[in-house]
Amino acid sequence: MPVKRELWKEPLTKSYVPNWHCPACDGGYLKHKQESLHFSESRASREAQEHEAWDAEWIKYRFSALLICNNERCKETVSVAGLGQVEMIQTSFDGDYDYVEFFYPQHVSPSPPLITLSKEYPETVVAELKKAFISSWNDFPSAGNHIRSAVERLLDFLKEPKTKLGKLGKRERLSLHTRIGSLASRDKELSDALLRKRWQSFR
Repeated sequence: MPVKRELWKEPLTKSYVPNWHCPACDGGYLKHKQESLHFSESRASREAQEHEAWDAEWIKYRFSALLICNNERCKETVSVAGLGQVEMIQTSFDGDYDYVEFFYPQHVSPSPPLITLSKEYPETVVAELKKAFISSWNDFPSAGNHIRSAVERLLDFLKEPKTKLGKLGKRERLSLHTRIGSLASRDKELSDALLRKRWQSFR
């Protein structure tokens, strides 16, 4: 299932949370937990106010908040933190403008699922994917490592060998690329898909 990239780029406001699914029940949506949003202007932002050309759009914040699932049978709590700023937006067709605080997450835990996770997925694979979701907010290399680990766990689940007997009679660890390629003898479609995604990740 493709990732809805636009959804994850949307900022929060004091009254708005993007249409994020709950990471626990996946049936509810995350909303602000009452009075949990806290933000403060950074030191550099405060000092910038001394500049003669200062404008409100120079204001920068650091923020934290709690989100809560709106499913009454779930009510999972999610922590969010990141950076905020003031932006000028148009408020009417007559050309009226106002300044609004926007908050851009850099950390969300537990993270809403970036893709749909089937109940048929092995638990070890799901655990790595959930870690990748959290890292994807601000640490793409770490997210990539967790995705790689998820593929390794999938191959483990499929009983794909991790090692082979070397020339000197010692066990040698097989690379991820080799393990994926070996899978083709049993499931060529899956092997090709994993290889294709692996190379796409380096583009």
